[in-house]
Amino acid sequence: MPAHAARRRALSLAVLAALASFTAAAQERVIDTVEVVGSSETATKTDTPISEIPQSVSVISSDEMRDRAVHGVEEAVWFTAGAQGGGYGPDPRSDWLLVRGFTPARYLDGIALADGSNTGITRIEPYGLERVEVLKGPASVGYGAMPPGGLLNYISKRPTETDLREVELQAGTFGLAQAAVDFGGALNDSGTWLYRLTALARNSDDVVDFVHDDRYYVAPALTWKPDEANTLTLLARYQRNDTVAGGGFLPSQGTLDPNPNGKIPINRYTGEPGYNTYDKTMQSAGWEFTHDFGGGTVFGQSARYGTTDIDPATTVGAFGLLGDLRTLFRYIWATEEESKNFGIDNHLQFAFTTGGAEHTVLMGMDYRNARNNYASAFSFTAPTLDIFNPVYGATIVRPDYTSRVIQHQSQVGFYLQDQVKIDRWVVTLGGRQDFVGTTTEDVIVGGGGRRQSDDKFSGKVGVNYVFDNGLAPYAGWSQSFQPTVGTDFFGKAFVPTTGDQVEVGLKYQPRGNRILATIAAYRLLQQNTLTVDPNHTLYSIQQGETEVRGAELEGRWYATDGLSLFGAYTYADTEVTQSNDPLSLGKQIPLQPKHVASLGFDYTFTAGALSGFGFGASSRYTGEHYGDAYNEWQTPSYTLFDAAIHYDVGPWRLQLNANNVADKEYISACNSAAWCYYGYPRTVTATARFQW
Repeated sequence: MPAHAARRRALSLAVLAALASFTAAAQERVIDTVEVVGSSETATKTDTPISEIPQSVSVISSDEMRDRAVHGVEEAVWFTAGAQGGGYGPDPRSDWLLVRGFTPARYLDGIALADGSNTGITRIEPYGLERVEVLKGPASVGYGAMPPGGLLNYISKRPTETDLREVELQAGTFGLAQAAVDFGGALNDSGTWLYRLTALARNSDDVVDFVHDDRYYVAPALTWKPDEANTLTLLARYQRNDTVAGGGFLPSQGTLDPNPNGKIPINRYTGEPGYNTYDKTMQSAGWEFTHDFGGGTVFGQSARYGTTDIDPATTVGAFGLLGDLRTLFRYIWATEEESKNFGIDNHLQFAFTTGGAEHTVLMGMDYRNARNNYASAFSFTAPTLDIFNPVYGATIVRPDYTSRVIQHQSQVGFYLQDQVKIDRWVVTLGGRQDFVGTTTEDVIVGGGGRRQSDDKFSGKVGVNYVFDNGLAPYAGWSQSFQPTVGTDFFGKAFVPTTGDQVEVGLKYQPRGNRILATIAAYRLLQQNTLTVDPNHTLYSIQQGETEVRGAELEGRWYATDGLSLFGAYTYADTEVTQSNDPLSLGKQIPLQPKHVASLGFDYTFTAGALSGFGFGASSRYTGEHYGDAYNEWQTPSYTLFDAAIHYDVGPWRLQLNANNVADKEYISACNSAAWCYYGYPRTVTATARFQW
């Protein structure tokens, strides 16, 4: 039996054994309210209600992700206005995300994650998260260098004061077998020591032949709370993703366009079994510390060191069809990568009153240091493949690396923010100065290292007015910057790419927190983007500008104790407004539709014979969009439907989730005639969760 099949069978047997062992304990239900110990701050670094933030913020809770049986963050954002996930269809290696048209920065507990060539798109295990915060628009005042679209801040599960014991078992399509545990509580009678242990093991195949999606995760956490003034939480995590490169990357003839030889099936594998490995390991350890001096003064510090390693991999990939429209031309791509990251954030928060104004002042300094080592080689020596009648087993000769780029980047930032409350008004003022140094060296090509230094000031201004009935209109302006590494034809270093946004909106959150709705309109500019140098076409110059004009509507309403309604709508009009490349001028941002919408409900019977039984349904619409920068490859719009049923009985939660229930086959994007990608097929997940 192959090793992968043996592991999957072993985990399946373990799932069945665990189900049997817990059945006897299902006589009574004792589930306490879980109180999370640690920061309740949003991605703004302050404990500020969403209604008082002059910017759009969406929060995706762990409950929502569990109820939807989410297996990747890109699935989690499907019902979030302004965010896109899975633009290239299912890919077990990575989460492909957009926020307001741009790839967002990604943070874990307020500290930046790896941002390498492939380590920067790592799929983070959602079972280990307390919530996902989506901060939309420029946010450099709080975090420094980042894209203008915004950021995702992943919040790890924290130790709990009350006992938490949970076992979750899942089985589903494509041979999914997954087991997870989540334990927490106090370690001593006084409650000064608290713990949390979260772990998961997953074996699964994929819709594409020969591709698997195995995942192993463990995250211990420990909190020491000796008194009311001091709290120290230690957070560690280990995640191993064992999967395969080779999904997608299909030619347009036979997917998006007709092919006289027929249609290429969604499960067609274009690589070589045994060669296209893609194994990624993530490890990190850090801490969060707070000290309350009293009188409204609090010191906070967060720090983490982490590594992300992609094992040496040989990928056999597709590069389009030959003239007979059935023979696939293929390449060989050899890679390996290692990212090491350290980040620390120190800040003081002061709360005081002057006259009739209440001030919350945040001042701090953060530092991050990242080192990335990326080696690669590329050749067109792979044998061809009949895409309609594939015969695998070719011998692949792995090429020697032709490039090994080592990049080292450090950033120091000093920031200051004041939130001023005067009656119902909330005024937010913030500024930050950053200093970024980048050294880049190709140790194989040689030529020495290139050193680049950038410094940039970023600002933000916002105003909210909070009514007693829960309405809160707001207006805000914010900036971002992102270093652009490289030089033009004359050797002049590029200046940072910058972003500016003006946003107005209305938030509604009445007392009781049964409704949270936001409507926003914004204009976002990205400036100093690279365009082709018309006089030296192998080089770039910085004269580009991209504009995004958008509107977003998002809401969730707990109408009754058993009924919840949710929905989102996104309008994004994107355009390249300045460019020396006439082919890109006036074009839309790739993968960003003008219209995206979703709507759903969930209902649970709270009384009678059906008490505990519930069901839900939702729909997701994605408008037509382009997959390439020149807008030559457009994919049609599509609408998908999801459904779920669930039953709470005793200590058990039993649920069945189905995404794309009609198994609609669609193309999510095409980059070119050589590369198109099928979207997510129908997936069904059965979950049994036991808490005691």
